[in-house]
Amino acid sequence: MFEQELLPSLQTARSRYMDALANLQADELPLKLAPGSNSIGFLIRHIAEVEYRFCLMFFQRPLPSDVSLSTIGPVKDEGNFTDLAALLAICEASYRHLVDSLATLPPEAWDVPCEAPIGILTPRQALGRLIYHMGYHGGQIGLIRKYGGTK
Repeated sequence: MFEQELLPSLQTARSRYMDALANLQADELPLKLAPGSNSIGFLIRHIAEVEYRFCLMFFQRPLPSDVSLSTIGPVKDEGNFTDLAALLAICEASYRHLVDSLATLPPEAWDVPCEAPIGILTPRQALGRLIYHMGYHGGQIGLIRKYGGTK
């Protein structure tokens, strides 16, 4: 069910997000839209962490033991996410974890509401919200890269 009906939408959204990261350089990671906003590095890490968190909340998959969630909740970007290789690695790992979680979710679970800190959503609804989240922050990254941002 997932591979035929939902995977193409996720792949399309993911490909647009990856386009926003194409040829990214390490010196772009601290750039922001404005002072006090989040940097490119923070946003990349945040998107990955939210993918992991959604797997936990909605797709019946625990967090890997080596993953910590430091960009979710009332947090401030302290400029810590400046290692391009590490960010690209967690970006890829979280996506693989997400796709595997979705592929192994039982068909009967897709429309069963799940209670989570962000509200009650079915896994199908949660996937839509996750795709929107990736596009929203991917768009921010694209704007920062296009217009230069500030440090």
